[in-house]
Amino acid sequence: MSKTVLGSSSYIKSNAYYNTFQNTTSFYKDATYTDKWVDSPYDDYNYGGFVEMGTDLIPMNTLKGAIHFRHDAHNDGNINYLPSPPPTTEHGAPKRQSEETWSFALENTFHATRYLDIVGGVSFDTNKVLSLDPSVTGAPPVLLDKPYADAWNWQTAAIYSYSETGKVHADVSSRTRFPTLFERYSTRFDSKEPDPNVDPERATNYEIGFSDIFFRNVHVSSAIFYSDIEDSIQNAFTAANSRTSIVGFNADGYNYGFQFSADWDVSRSLRIGGNYTYLERHLDFAKAAIDMSGATQVARDAVAVTEIEGTPRHKGFIYVAWKPMDWLTLTPSVELATDRTAMVTSCSSTLVSTGGGAVGATQNSGNGNCGKSSGFTGKPNYINIGSYALVNFQAEYAFNDMTSMTIGGINLLDENYFLTEGFPEPGRQFFANLRARF
Repeated sequence: MSKTVLGSSSYIKSNAYYNTFQNTTSFYKDATYTDKWVDSPYDDYNYGGFVEMGTDLIPMNTLKGAIHFRHDAHNDGNINYLPSPPPTTEHGAPKRQSEETWSFALENTFHATRYLDIVGGVSFDTNKVLSLDPSVTGAPPVLLDKPYADAWNWQTAAIYSYSETGKVHADVSSRTRFPTLFERYSTRFDSKEPDPNVDPERATNYEIGFSDIFFRNVHVSSAIFYSDIEDSIQNAFTAANSRTSIVGFNADGYNYGFQFSADWDVSRSLRIGGNYTYLERHLDFAKAAIDMSGATQVARDAVAVTEIEGTPRHKGFIYVAWKPMDWLTLTPSVELATDRTAMVTSCSSTLVSTGGGAVGATQNSGNGNCGKSSGFTGKPNYINIGSYALVNFQAEYAFNDMTSMTIGGINLLDENYFLTEGFPEPGRQFFANLRARF
């Protein structure tokens, strides 16, 4: 990361990164975890960066331009452990997929008066699948499309400074999210057909907000927002007795809510603050079911009863920052969130049934359905996976104005909580960071 000043009115910023992700998903015959079916190892990476330039050379204007680039690569395979005991066998060659995303953006801020700024921005984004191992479709392999997608995005905003400390703003933006490699090509272990040509999502966002300082030491900001969503990328779960038990579809809908934050400088050595977000999400699954051309009635029924997963209605954060000495800051905090909805595929779920499946009735009978022989309704079970309150703490030591060190812990009470059903989040975590500015 870098930022360089060019003369008295311009700058250039740059960023470059490289990330890796290695993981393995293991499958067992039953809940005793004594007889393993398959290991599915993953070896993913991505790299990219951006260059941004800005200038105030044009009178009454701040002009910025940026180019963003990202390359994603996914590699996975299957290692079979049956018949038991090993030798193990590699099931086919590793599957390799990659894509690139580019974004070219311009933004101009017109300083209409001392108190009013008008902001306008536009970007052109592209997404292209570069490589695709055809074996992702099973045997015999079928050559799938490697799609290219592009979209224009825009935003506009007005920011009015009604006092030295107070501002109000209103903005509108329209943005596109391209489908990921996972959403296009993942077969969910042979329970979903690949769909290379998934439609991108589109959202038009509206926001009104303000920020100000009251009583000289209380900083408050708030905003209300509304998003009109087109073609959100969703999945529905259908009957589990055929190869396709998951079907992808697009649904329209909207989100709305508000955010509020406050920071109070009680004294020179003590600050108390926090934030709160309220979020409502609605997607028209019934209309999406009707709009599915060529779909079976089973798939339409599954789409119609789909529920929104993964986001809490209420979320908050509270902290206290205490400076017993000028060079030491102690910050305990609490992170809060209410229930999230999740779909369950455990033994007690009506989604789980016997027979069929891409792996055959015998293997499917031992691979998670608990010998269940009846009761499948074609509708998944949804539950609330619980709220949580995480207690965190960090201590920051400033060696000087340019260098500091932070140590701390997350989830210190070791709360057992979930963001997705069946995947518990980490317990106690500890970290140490060193920061230097030059």
